[in-house]
Amino acid sequence: MIANIVQNHLDIIVFFVALLAERFFPLVSWYHPNTFLTVIFSALSERLYNPTNPKSYQYLASTLAFTLTILVIVTLVVLFLEFAFYPELLNGLILYLLLSSRAQEKKSLRIARLLKLNQKATAKELLASLVARDVSRLSAPGICKATMESLVLQSARHYFAVIFFYLLGGAILALVYRLLTLIHQAWRKNLKPNNPFLAPIAKLLFVLEWLPTRLVALTITATNASKQCIHYIKHYGRHFYQTNTGWLLSVTSAALQVQLGGPALYQGERFNKMRVGTDRLPDADDIPALVNRLNQAKAFWLLLIVGIEVISLFTN
Repeated sequence: MIANIVQNHLDIIVFFVALLAERFFPLVSWYHPNTFLTVIFSALSERLYNPTNPKSYQYLASTLAFTLTILVIVTLVVLFLEFAFYPELLNGLILYLLLSSRAQEKKSLRIARLLKLNQKATAKELLASLVARDVSRLSAPGICKATMESLVLQSARHYFAVIFFYLLGGAILALVYRLLTLIHQAWRKNLKPNNPFLAPIAKLLFVLEWLPTRLVALTITATNASKQCIHYIKHYGRHFYQTNTGWLLSVTSAALQVQLGGPALYQGERFNKMRVGTDRLPDADDIPALVNRLNQAKAFWLLLIVGIEVISLFTN
Protein backbone atom coordinates (compact mmCIF):
# COMPACT_ATOMS: atom_id res chain seq x y z
CA MET A 1 0.00 0.00 0.00
CA ILE A 2 2.67 2.50 1.06
CA ALA A 3 4.89 1.41 -1.83
CA ASN A 4 2.06 2.07 -4.29
CA ILE A 5 1.43 5.53 -2.83
CA VAL A 6 5.13 6.39 -3.05
CA GLN A 7 5.33 5.09 -6.61
CA ASN A 8 2.25 7.03 -7.73
CA HIS A 9 3.41 10.27 -6.12
CA LEU A 10 7.17 9.91 -6.48
CA ASP A 11 7.49 13.14 -8.44
CA ILE A 12 5.92 15.36 -5.74
CA ILE A 13 7.81 13.52 -2.97
CA VAL A 14 11.10 14.11 -4.79
CA PHE A 15 10.08 17.75 -5.26
CA PHE A 16 9.69 18.36 -1.52
CA VAL A 17 12.84 16.37 -0.70
CA ALA A 18 14.78 18.63 -3.09
CA LEU A 19 13.40 21.74 -1.37
CA LEU A 20 14.29 20.42 2.08
CA ALA A 21 17.76 19.39 0.93
CA GLU A 22 18.43 22.85 -0.48
CA ARG A 23 17.21 24.41 2.75
CA PHE A 24 19.16 22.31 5.24
CA PHE A 25 22.01 20.86 3.14
CA PRO A 26 22.97 23.52 0.57
CA LEU A 27 25.88 22.63 -1.67
CA VAL A 28 29.08 24.58 -1.03
CA SER A 29 29.73 27.09 -3.83
CA TRP A 30 33.21 25.67 -4.49
CA TYR A 31 31.66 22.34 -5.50
CA HIS A 32 28.53 23.70 -7.15
CA PRO A 33 28.18 23.30 -10.95
CA ASN A 34 27.03 26.93 -11.12
CA THR A 35 30.55 28.08 -10.22
CA PHE A 36 32.07 26.11 -13.09
CA LEU A 37 29.37 27.25 -15.53
CA THR A 38 29.78 30.90 -14.53
CA VAL A 39 33.49 30.76 -15.37
CA ILE A 40 32.67 29.30 -18.79
CA PHE A 41 29.95 31.86 -19.49
CA SER A 42 32.23 34.75 -18.46
CA ALA A 43 34.97 33.50 -20.78
CA LEU A 44 32.40 33.20 -23.58
CA SER A 45 31.37 36.85 -23.26
CA GLU A 46 35.01 37.99 -23.19
CA ARG A 47 35.60 36.02 -26.36
CA LEU A 48 32.59 37.36 -28.25
CA TYR A 49 32.10 40.88 -26.98
CA ASN A 50 33.74 43.72 -28.88
CA PRO A 51 32.62 47.27 -28.07
CA THR A 52 33.58 48.48 -31.55
CA ASN A 53 31.07 46.19 -33.27
CA PRO A 54 27.70 47.69 -34.29
CA LYS A 55 24.68 47.05 -32.10
CA SER A 56 23.04 44.72 -34.61
CA TYR A 57 26.12 42.48 -34.58
CA GLN A 58 26.18 42.45 -30.78
CA TYR A 59 22.49 41.51 -30.66
CA LEU A 60 23.11 38.62 -33.05
CA ALA A 61 26.29 37.43 -31.33
CA SER A 62 24.65 37.52 -27.89
CA THR A 63 21.51 35.69 -29.06
CA LEU A 64 23.44 32.95 -30.83
CA ALA A 65 25.82 32.57 -27.88
CA PHE A 66 23.24 31.93 -25.17
CA THR A 67 20.90 29.98 -27.48
CA LEU A 68 23.53 27.51 -28.67
CA THR A 69 25.07 27.19 -25.22
CA ILE A 70 21.76 26.33 -23.59
CA LEU A 71 20.83 24.01 -26.47
CA VAL A 72 24.00 21.96 -26.00
CA ILE A 73 23.60 21.67 -22.22
CA VAL A 74 19.89 20.84 -22.36
CA THR A 75 20.46 18.23 -25.09
CA LEU A 76 23.02 16.45 -22.93
CA VAL A 77 20.69 16.51 -19.91
CA VAL A 78 17.72 15.22 -21.94
CA LEU A 79 19.79 12.34 -23.31
CA PHE A 80 20.93 11.50 -19.81
CA LEU A 81 17.32 11.51 -18.57
CA GLU A 82 16.32 9.15 -21.36
CA PHE A 83 18.67 6.49 -20.01
CA ALA A 84 17.88 7.06 -16.32
CA PHE A 85 16.12 4.19 -14.55
CA TYR A 86 14.32 6.62 -12.20
CA PRO A 87 14.06 9.94 -14.07
CA GLU A 88 11.99 11.40 -11.20
CA LEU A 89 15.00 11.13 -8.88
CA LEU A 90 17.24 12.77 -11.44
CA ASN A 91 14.68 15.55 -11.86
CA GLY A 92 14.83 16.09 -8.10
CA LEU A 93 18.62 16.31 -8.24
CA ILE A 94 18.39 18.88 -11.03
CA LEU A 95 15.92 20.94 -8.98
CA TYR A 96 18.23 20.75 -5.94
CA LEU A 97 21.11 22.09 -8.03
CA LEU A 98 18.99 24.83 -9.62
CA LEU A 99 17.76 26.28 -6.31
CA SER A 100 20.13 28.69 -4.60
CA SER A 101 18.52 30.85 -1.96
CA ARG A 102 19.97 29.52 1.28
CA ALA A 103 23.53 30.56 0.46
CA GLN A 104 22.32 34.08 -0.35
CA GLU A 105 20.47 34.27 2.97
CA LYS A 106 23.57 33.21 4.92
CA LYS A 107 25.77 35.79 3.22
CA SER A 108 23.18 38.53 3.75
CA LEU A 109 22.88 37.71 7.45
CA ARG A 110 26.66 37.71 7.75
CA ILE A 111 26.78 41.18 6.17
CA ALA A 112 24.27 42.36 8.79
CA ARG A 113 26.46 40.98 11.60
CA LEU A 114 29.57 42.62 10.13
CA LEU A 115 27.83 45.99 9.94
CA LYS A 116 26.80 45.72 13.58
CA LEU A 117 30.47 45.15 14.40
CA ASN A 118 31.35 48.21 12.27
CA GLN A 119 33.38 46.08 9.84
CA LYS A 120 32.25 47.86 6.68
CA ALA A 121 35.28 46.89 4.58
CA THR A 122 34.67 43.17 5.12
CA ALA A 123 30.95 43.65 4.51
CA LYS A 124 31.70 45.37 1.18
CA GLU A 125 33.95 42.50 0.09
CA LEU A 126 31.21 40.00 0.83
CA LEU A 127 28.58 42.17 -0.87
CA ALA A 128 30.75 42.45 -4.00
CA SER A 129 30.33 38.70 -4.54
CA LEU A 130 26.54 39.11 -4.58
CA VAL A 131 26.02 42.13 -6.84
CA ALA A 132 27.30 43.49 -10.15
CA ARG A 133 27.41 47.10 -8.99
CA ASP A 134 30.40 48.97 -7.57
CA VAL A 135 30.25 48.78 -3.75
CA SER A 136 33.49 50.58 -2.85
CA ARG A 137 31.80 53.93 -2.11
CA LEU A 138 28.75 52.65 -0.26
CA SER A 139 27.93 53.84 3.25
CA ALA A 140 26.51 51.51 5.90
CA PRO A 141 22.88 52.26 4.86
CA GLY A 142 23.93 51.83 1.23
CA ILE A 143 25.39 48.41 2.00
CA CYS A 144 22.14 47.41 3.72
CA LYS A 145 20.10 48.69 0.81
CA ALA A 146 22.18 46.85 -1.81
CA THR A 147 22.12 43.65 0.26
CA MET A 148 18.35 43.75 0.67
CA GLU A 149 17.75 44.50 -2.99
CA SER A 150 20.02 41.65 -4.05
CA LEU A 151 18.41 39.30 -1.54
CA VAL A 152 14.82 39.85 -2.65
CA LEU A 153 15.67 39.85 -6.37
CA GLN A 154 17.85 36.76 -6.24
CA SER A 155 15.36 34.91 -4.05
CA ALA A 156 12.60 35.66 -6.53
CA ARG A 157 14.69 34.51 -9.49
CA HIS A 158 16.73 31.66 -8.04
CA TYR A 159 14.06 30.11 -5.82
CA PHE A 160 10.48 31.13 -6.53
CA ALA A 161 10.82 31.40 -10.32
CA VAL A 162 12.70 28.09 -10.49
CA ILE A 163 9.87 26.38 -8.58
CA PHE A 164 7.31 28.09 -10.82
CA PHE A 165 8.92 26.81 -14.03
CA TYR A 166 9.60 23.37 -12.53
CA LEU A 167 5.92 22.94 -11.69
CA LEU A 168 4.89 24.43 -15.01
CA GLY A 169 7.11 22.44 -17.36
CA GLY A 170 9.31 20.12 -15.37
CA ALA A 171 13.06 20.05 -14.76
CA ILE A 172 14.03 20.92 -18.34
CA LEU A 173 12.06 24.18 -18.43
CA ALA A 174 13.46 25.13 -15.03
CA LEU A 175 16.96 24.28 -16.26
CA VAL A 176 16.58 26.48 -19.35
CA TYR A 177 15.43 29.40 -17.22
CA ARG A 178 18.21 28.96 -14.64
CA LEU A 179 20.87 28.75 -17.35
CA LEU A 180 19.57 32.03 -18.78
CA THR A 181 19.92 33.71 -15.37
CA LEU A 182 23.43 32.29 -14.93
CA ILE A 183 24.54 33.55 -18.34
CA HIS A 184 23.03 36.97 -17.71
CA GLN A 185 24.63 37.18 -14.27
CA ALA A 186 28.04 36.14 -15.60
CA TRP A 187 27.93 38.65 -18.46
CA ARG A 188 26.79 41.51 -16.22
CA LYS A 189 29.92 41.29 -14.09
CA ASN A 190 31.99 42.99 -16.80
CA LEU A 191 29.34 44.91 -18.73
CA LYS A 192 27.11 47.87 -17.92
CA PRO A 193 23.36 47.23 -17.56
CA ASN A 194 22.54 49.21 -20.73
CA ASN A 195 25.11 47.39 -22.89
CA PRO A 196 23.53 46.20 -26.17
CA PHE A 197 25.25 42.81 -25.78
CA LEU A 198 23.00 42.17 -22.76
CA ALA A 199 19.78 43.41 -24.37
CA PRO A 200 18.51 40.14 -25.97
CA ILE A 201 18.90 37.94 -22.90
CA ALA A 202 17.65 40.71 -20.58
CA LYS A 203 14.46 41.13 -22.65
CA LEU A 204 13.89 37.38 -22.76
CA LEU A 205 14.28 37.10 -18.99
CA PHE A 206 11.91 40.02 -18.49
CA VAL A 207 9.18 38.17 -20.41
CA LEU A 208 9.83 34.87 -18.60
CA GLU A 209 9.89 36.49 -15.16
CA TRP A 210 6.87 38.73 -15.69
CA LEU A 211 4.38 36.38 -14.02
CA PRO A 212 6.49 34.66 -11.31
CA THR A 213 7.95 37.93 -9.98
CA ARG A 214 4.48 39.41 -9.67
CA LEU A 215 3.26 36.29 -7.88
CA VAL A 216 6.15 36.67 -5.42
CA ALA A 217 5.33 40.36 -4.94
CA LEU A 218 1.67 39.59 -4.31
CA THR A 219 2.68 36.84 -1.86
CA ILE A 220 4.78 39.30 0.15
CA THR A 221 1.84 41.70 0.03
CA ALA A 222 -0.55 39.00 1.27
CA THR A 223 1.70 37.94 4.15
CA ASN A 224 2.09 41.58 5.16
CA ALA A 225 -1.60 42.45 4.60
CA SER A 226 -0.61 46.03 3.82
CA LYS A 227 -2.46 48.44 1.56
CA GLN A 228 0.79 50.40 1.32
CA CYS A 229 2.29 47.58 -0.77
CA ILE A 230 -0.39 48.05 -3.42
CA HIS A 231 0.07 51.82 -3.25
CA TYR A 232 3.83 51.48 -3.75
CA ILE A 233 3.34 49.14 -6.72
CA LYS A 234 1.10 51.73 -8.38
CA HIS A 235 3.31 54.68 -7.46
CA TYR A 236 6.80 53.20 -7.94
CA GLY A 237 6.68 49.66 -9.34
CA ARG A 238 4.92 50.47 -12.59
CA HIS A 239 7.35 53.33 -13.34
CA PHE A 240 10.62 51.66 -12.36
CA TYR A 241 13.25 51.22 -15.07
CA GLN A 242 12.44 47.49 -15.03
CA THR A 243 8.91 46.78 -13.82
CA ASN A 244 9.63 43.24 -12.60
CA THR A 245 12.29 44.64 -10.30
CA GLY A 246 10.06 47.59 -9.46
CA TRP A 247 7.26 45.37 -8.16
CA LEU A 248 9.61 43.43 -5.88
CA LEU A 249 11.37 46.50 -4.49
CA SER A 250 8.04 48.28 -3.99
CA VAL A 251 6.46 45.57 -1.83
CA THR A 252 9.73 45.07 0.09
CA SER A 253 10.01 48.77 0.78
CA ALA A 254 6.38 48.98 1.93
CA ALA A 255 6.52 45.80 4.03
CA LEU A 256 9.65 46.86 5.95
CA GLN A 257 8.97 50.61 5.75
CA VAL A 258 12.43 51.44 4.43
CA GLN A 259 13.73 53.25 1.36
CA LEU A 260 15.20 51.19 -1.47
CA GLY A 261 16.47 51.89 -4.97
CA GLY A 262 18.38 55.04 -5.88
CA PRO A 263 21.54 55.74 -7.92
CA ALA A 264 24.11 52.98 -8.42
CA LEU A 265 27.56 52.73 -10.00
CA TYR A 266 28.30 50.15 -12.69
CA GLN A 267 31.76 50.02 -14.27
CA GLY A 268 32.43 53.54 -13.03
CA GLU A 269 29.25 55.01 -14.53
CA ARG A 270 26.41 56.37 -12.38
CA PHE A 271 22.91 55.10 -13.18
CA ASN A 272 20.12 57.21 -11.70
CA LYS A 273 17.54 54.67 -10.67
CA MET A 274 14.30 55.66 -8.98
CA ARG A 275 14.18 55.75 -5.20
CA VAL A 276 11.38 53.57 -3.84
CA GLY A 277 9.63 54.82 -0.71
CA THR A 278 9.94 57.90 1.46
CA ASP A 279 10.70 56.11 4.74
CA ARG A 280 13.99 55.84 6.62
CA LEU A 281 17.14 54.31 5.19
CA PRO A 282 17.60 50.62 6.05
CA ASP A 283 19.93 49.40 8.79
CA ALA A 284 21.48 46.05 9.71
CA ASP A 285 18.36 44.88 11.58
CA ASP A 286 16.27 45.13 8.41
CA ILE A 287 18.24 42.38 6.66
CA PRO A 288 17.13 39.53 8.99
CA ALA A 289 13.64 41.04 8.95
CA LEU A 290 13.62 40.67 5.15
CA VAL A 291 14.87 37.08 5.46
CA ASN A 292 11.88 36.35 7.72
CA ARG A 293 9.49 37.91 5.19
CA LEU A 294 10.91 35.77 2.40
CA ASN A 295 10.70 32.64 4.56
CA GLN A 296 7.04 33.43 5.19
CA ALA A 297 6.51 33.73 1.43
CA LYS A 298 8.27 30.37 0.91
CA ALA A 299 6.07 28.73 3.54
CA PHE A 300 2.97 30.20 1.87
CA TRP A 301 3.98 28.77 -1.52
CA LEU A 302 4.75 25.36 -0.05
CA LEU A 303 1.44 25.20 1.82
CA LEU A 304 -0.37 26.19 -1.35
CA ILE A 305 1.39 23.46 -3.34
CA VAL A 306 0.60 20.89 -0.62
CA GLY A 307 -3.03 22.01 -0.59
CA ILE A 308 -3.34 21.66 -4.37
CA GLU A 309 -1.73 18.20 -4.24
CA VAL A 310 -4.05 17.04 -1.45
CA ILE A 311 -7.10 18.28 -3.35
CA SER A 312 -5.99 16.51 -6.52
CA LEU A 313 -5.35 13.33 -4.52
CA PHE A 314 -8.89 13.22 -3.14
CA THR A 315 -10.56 14.26 -6.40
CA ASN A 316 -8.83 11.43 -8.21
